[in-house]
Amino acid sequence: MTVQPSINSLIVKIAERCNLNCSYCYMYEHGDNSYLRRPKFMHLEVFDQMLYRIRDYCDRRPSHRMQINLHGGEPTLVGTEAFEAMVVSAHEVLGPRLKRIVMQTNGTLLDERWLEILVRHKILVGVSIDGPEQVHDSVRVDHAGRGSHAAALNGIKLLQAAGVFGGALCVINPEYSGLDCYRFLRSAGIQKMNFLLPDATHESKAARYGMFGETPIADYLIPVFDAWYDEDDPDVDVRVFVAILKMMFGSEPISDTIGNPQMAYLVIESDGSIQALDTLRICQEGMPDTGLNVRTHGFDDLGKGFPLADRLVHTGIPICATCRDCRESPVCGGGYLPHRYSRENGFDNPSIWCRDLLKLIRHIRKRTGLEAH
Repeated sequence: MTVQPSINSLIVKIAERCNLNCSYCYMYEHGDNSYLRRPKFMHLEVFDQMLYRIRDYCDRRPSHRMQINLHGGEPTLVGTEAFEAMVVSAHEVLGPRLKRIVMQTNGTLLDERWLEILVRHKILVGVSIDGPEQVHDSVRVDHAGRGSHAAALNGIKLLQAAGVFGGALCVINPEYSGLDCYRFLRSAGIQKMNFLLPDATHESKAARYGMFGETPIADYLIPVFDAWYDEDDPDVDVRVFVAILKMMFGSEPISDTIGNPQMAYLVIESDGSIQALDTLRICQEGMPDTGLNVRTHGFDDLGKGFPLADRLVHTGIPICATCRDCRESPVCGGGYLPHRYSRENGFDNPSIWCRDLLKLIRHIRKRTGLEAH
């Protein structure tokens, strides 16, 4: 029997620590301290064991390829020598099974030595930057409380000049203007970007974002959508809007935050542990755990571990009854899974950003003339 591919990429935590101390970080600021129990950096032996698991997984699926997303913490903390050793090993072990290697970074530690390696191995790099200096430095600070905007922007400029800039991630801060943030990103020559909804659950939303009104995320994003739509430049890609528009046209989801797709990736922590969607740590400590590790298990062994990851990859998590009765559920899919969580009902809730998603989707329909069926 032919085994159909279901895992297309891995998020690989080559560093468990970060040189920044961002106040909203899902990894460090939501009560899950499991990172303290793992090595600060992934050893090459663990990385190689992961590569053998990728090779085995792909070989069971003819012509299947997998993407490796180097992540953290802050992945550049591993240093250029260890980083390049991992990249070289990935190409040697996987050959044509390797689709590509990409990296997500805060950009603050990039320099000419890093650029040489990234260019040599053709690694596209995404950078997290939350807008102009005032906005970015209100939350994205180092462990001494100093802003990181200038260093992040310098990192972006280096990547752009070298031709390996993959795009910007901007976490929505409803205290500030989304339009100002969009204009800043465009003024920096950034054409590919995504705006991430802030992470919280039904228990934590009120304390973190309740002071910003009923629909702070929609109020942030709607002016951004209008500016992007009026710009009418096909080279400017704002992923959250493209994801919504594709769902309106009946396409398959392109993002795990819109459309409730089955999860097509896994997370590998620095100790080799195989985990589900790592943002689930905002719900409960250890929730992403599978109990499996690349030292002892492959990616076809999910059924042998804790059940959540297996469900996410192979069946998905159904939306709640409230969402099933909503005409826009085929677009939003009930929202991002961690944002649906409550201690009482698990994931059987609408997203904490339900009102925002509805308001944004309805605005997009009005601007584009795409009516719900």
